[in-house]
Amino acid sequence: MSAYLRPALGFIKWVVALGIVGYLGYQNRGQFKRLYAEPIHWQFLIAAFVLCGSSIILTFYRWYLLVVALDFPFKFSDALRLGFLGYLFNYVAPGAVGGDAVKGGLMAREQKSRRTVAVATILLDRILGLMGLLIVGAGATLLVVDRIDHRNEIVAVLWGGSIVGLAGLVVMLHSATPNSWWMRLLIKIPKAGPIIADIADGISLYQTRRLIVILTVMLSVVGHFGIISSFYCCARAVATTAETPSYVTHLLLIPLAEIVGVIVPLPGGVGALEAAVQKSYELAGANAGIGLLAVSAYRVTTILIAAIGAVYYLASKRQIQELLAEGQAKSDAPSGDSTLDESLATVQTSAAKSQT
Repeated sequence: MSAYLRPALGFIKWVVALGIVGYLGYQNRGQFKRLYAEPIHWQFLIAAFVLCGSSIILTFYRWYLLVVALDFPFKFSDALRLGFLGYLFNYVAPGAVGGDAVKGGLMAREQKSRRTVAVATILLDRILGLMGLLIVGAGATLLVVDRIDHRNEIVAVLWGGSIVGLAGLVVMLHSATPNSWWMRLLIKIPKAGPIIADIADGISLYQTRRLIVILTVMLSVVGHFGIISSFYCCARAVATTAETPSYVTHLLLIPLAEIVGVIVPLPGGVGALEAAVQKSYELAGANAGIGLLAVSAYRVTTILIAAIGAVYYLASKRQIQELLAEGQAKSDAPSGDSTLDESLATVQTSAAKSQT
């Protein structure tokens, strides 16, 4: 991408995102006025911050387990540093660069061997996170008693995604996968072949530590329970119990809203998540404006958590700026990228679709 188009694309995305938020806010301006007329339940906001922060740190620990399972020299403090930097850059990354791309670039710089595999752990972590989110929603379908519009379609998406994800995990952990005919065929693909070969070696190592992979799936489920619980606390902070859908209904609907926030290519999902949550509240028969208030409180919570990444950024400012400069120079170069560059691009593209 041209050096001139990259900043413009980032600017346009933010204009669109903030435009959506502004439009939704104007539509529901009456609900925002209530924040001045009625007290905010600060105890719920504090609980939301604790739940969200703890769950995010748990996702960093999940990634840490995936990395050390492959025998990389990696500390949990490294996972915290890179994790918070990635979380921060999901909101403030310049141009089209995402948080996981920055995290992947730093990871590749710091790992002196098997860099492709090291970067690929970020993608695997996101896939397992998405699977955990779908499992939480699928489990909630067994408990929800409220009337919800399009319930059958929602159930089909959640259960279908969960089953596909679990089936893929079984295939990955099957002993025949690394040496299967289709894997050997993929390894022969020009340019991508060496990347796939490195990943196949990583899969072989994961197969000797299946319990760790299973643990990361369990951590994904627990983490998303925490995230959605945090969202519910944000709703309770700005509205009464009668005005908000039940906790179990949040477990059912918020996963789909989060997925929408990930699929739509806007920075941090800003605008997309707000619209999806508002629609979710409508499906549950609740006031859409209350949903927008809830997601606004949730945004404030996540931005405060992302601000922790600013501390790590100041400590790594020069290194990150060099990384971003290198990435821009390589994207403008006419020649083909190296194997490592291609793997970073793969992680950036895939993470943008599966971030959670």
